[in-house]
Amino acid sequence: MSRLAVIAGAGDLPAELAAHLPAPPLICAVEGYPPAGLAPDLTFRIERLVPLLRRLVADGVSEVLFAGTVHRPRFDPGLFDPETAALMPRLLPALGQGDDALLRAVIAVFEEYGLAVKGLADCAPGLLAAPGVLGATEPDAGLRADAARGAEILQGLAPLDLGQGCVVAGGLCLAVEALYGTDAMLAHVAACRETREPRTGGVLVKRAKAAQELRIDLPAIGPATVAAARAARLSGLCLQAGHVVILRRAETLAAADAAGIALWAEP
Repeated sequence: MSRLAVIAGAGDLPAELAAHLPAPPLICAVEGYPPAGLAPDLTFRIERLVPLLRRLVADGVSEVLFAGTVHRPRFDPGLFDPETAALMPRLLPALGQGDDALLRAVIAVFEEYGLAVKGLADCAPGLLAAPGVLGATEPDAGLRADAARGAEILQGLAPLDLGQGCVVAGGLCLAVEALYGTDAMLAHVAACRETREPRTGGVLVKRAKAAQELRIDLPAIGPATVAAARAARLSGLCLQAGHVVILRRAETLAAADAAGIALWAEP
């Protein structure tokens, strides 16, 4: 029988994904990035990627899902096996580009071994934001206008393969997400608001990059995102419907409601 494997990184997503699947998957954790609340079936290093791929095929795995956080690796040259080392001339150039370019290169390697890479939309669509107002606070016209401006900004940045979020207040872009992620961006906004205008209001916009590979690295929010948005004195959080993961959904929506933050999703 065909099996499905989850290539798991850190955070809540691997466990939530596993809970949404009809049968328990094989959990393959990247060393140094243990998934929260989930015991891996095996742990591997990226320097030994090809032995992992061969094992998956030998174990009857035909489909894989990627879930969780893995930062750009610092490789140990002494740990490479010859076949994985032979891949590096292909992967190293992608490491110097944006996340989407790197992940497309990784997906291509998995597919060359006959492993079909699936996405959350295929296997666990319930984890993704549905369109509409998701919390108790309705976004007003000003918040919706800021969200539209944020979507326009991210659309313009997409060809550069930058981040998946930005903060807009009163039509002004306060910050754009880059390599260090959403939390770092919101911490920057919170720090600047101690001394700079506008000191309150605005929207965090989270969207997949235009034309990005949607089977991997979808943007995600969770309770920590809401807490960081509250610390940054934001009034809204706008997601791209069907393209953003909501982790610990009940807790996330409750936190937004408690903070009076409008949380909604648009196409």
